[in-house]
Amino acid sequence: MTTANTCELSDLVNEFRRSATDALARKSVEGWERFEKQIGELETSLRELQQSLWADEVRQAVRRLEKGDALTEADVEVIRTFLVSDAEHYLAMENNYQDWVDEFQRLADDIARRVEGLDRDSIGELRGVLKDARRLVPDIRNYLEEQARVERFNVALHTFDAASRAALARVLKEQLTSRTR
Repeated sequence: MTTANTCELSDLVNEFRRSATDALARKSVEGWERFEKQIGELETSLRELQQSLWADEVRQAVRRLEKGDALTEADVEVIRTFLVSDAEHYLAMENNYQDWVDEFQRLADDIARRVEGLDRDSIGELRGVLKDARRLVPDIRNYLEEQARVERFNVALHTFDAASRAALARVLKEQLTSRTR
């Protein structure tokens, strides 16, 4: 990495930390909205930095894909790094998935029990439990989406034909040039 990249990343991480501290201290919607924006900016910068760090190797792999040449082990690893390393690392480090599933099951059971004696006084409680269950769905879905993304990538690596090679080359080129991928 260049000194400029390191300084820029350091500045972004420092801003990220300030925003996190602010959000935690304020306990306000506005503080968390600012922090959420900061996370998005940091993620974008990290993706762009990763793309620039691997660009030469990706271009070599794209050339082999377009020519129909066999991919080397290094090509496969750079493509993996470029396309799914974030998902692989997320899945490896995420340690709450089973907790989310267990909590969701507990809440689903609680909702089913509460429906039995539901009246106008207890319906607010049921809505509160449902809201608690609903907050888990995006985390569970995201984990499963990332898992499926890695699985699709692994399957695709073993089923290359001319059309899939062209599609992969196109995706890699887009990622090299797009600020939104």
